[in-house]
Amino acid sequence: MLSDFLEITEKLSIVNKSFVTIAKPLIIYGCNVYIRDTMLLAPAGKGSLEALGGLYACEGDLSKRDVSSEEKMKMSKFLIRDKEAFEEDAIQDAVITLKHALSMEQFNLSIKQLGVPLTLSSIGRNYVFEE
Repeated sequence: MLSDFLEITEKLSIVNKSFVTIAKPLIIYGCNVYIRDTMLLAPAGKGSLEALGGLYACEGDLSKRDVSSEEKMKMSKFLIRDKEAFEEDAIQDAVITLKHALSMEQFNLSIKQLGVPLTLSSIGRNYVFEE
């Protein structure tokens, strides 16, 4: 757990049970940091990393690695038992999240908006106003 978690969360907003930055970014080591949750950018029923990876299947292997429900519940034991598989799973999760965030940012740019949008609704609103 982050040692400064409580301090950071005081500066965040909650949208549909997700921590995000809305108006002002966090300033961390002099850099602006915007917090987004790709769950808020996922189509209905496609919020899991497995489903998001499936959206980009034609662009390479973005499938979610098989991890048992027991391993999901006790990730620290999974790490001890099979560090390589644990790291592969973590990296694949990050790649799927990054791919989806970049795709949403690219669409946002196409409607003359900057950055990764906050929600699908915000993309829709901006798209309508752009047209």
